Amino acid sequence: MGVRDEPDREGRQPAVEARKGRFTIRTAAVLFLLSAIFELVLVTAEAPWFGAMRGGPPIVLYHLVFAAVFAGMGLGLWTGTRWGYWAVFAGTAIYSLDKIRYLLDRRGRAAEILYQLRNFPEITDVLDMNVLLNMSSLMTATFVLCWWGFAVYIYVRMKNGE
Repeated sequence: MGVRDEPDREGRQPAVEARKGRFTIRTAAVLFLLSAIFELVLVTAEAPWFGAMRGGPPIVLYHLVFAAVFAGMGLGLWTGTRWGYWAVFAGTAIYSLDKIRYLLDRRGRAAEILYQLRNFPEITDVLDMNVLLNMSSLMTATFVLCWWGFAVYIYVRMKNGE
């Protein structure tokens, strides 16, 4: 990181060098902002909640909360401010708590799987619901671990003053 003092061989003026990891942070910011947009577009979409696929005002609020969380994380990362890094930690905690709730709602996950596969009955004919639920659990746990891996990356960057 820094500024070059002299023109390069082609005579171009000095420029500020990009910080290492900037592309990663900016890409994550864009993806979080896109996630916020998707939450807003799908604000009335049903979600697994307390043993069934549910809609209505509580689920709209659920989507709006996550739209705000993702937007805050995206804007915070894009600006590269300290509060943006803290938004990542808060968002990761909120996401993790939601996924714990999701994992504990086995009937809700089963309802979601049946809803998503309603046009593909051959899948549920071949795979037992327990297998599908176990795959769902594994994928959810993997996503949560990836989020925490990103949060650790952000923490290390923050601690190093980048």
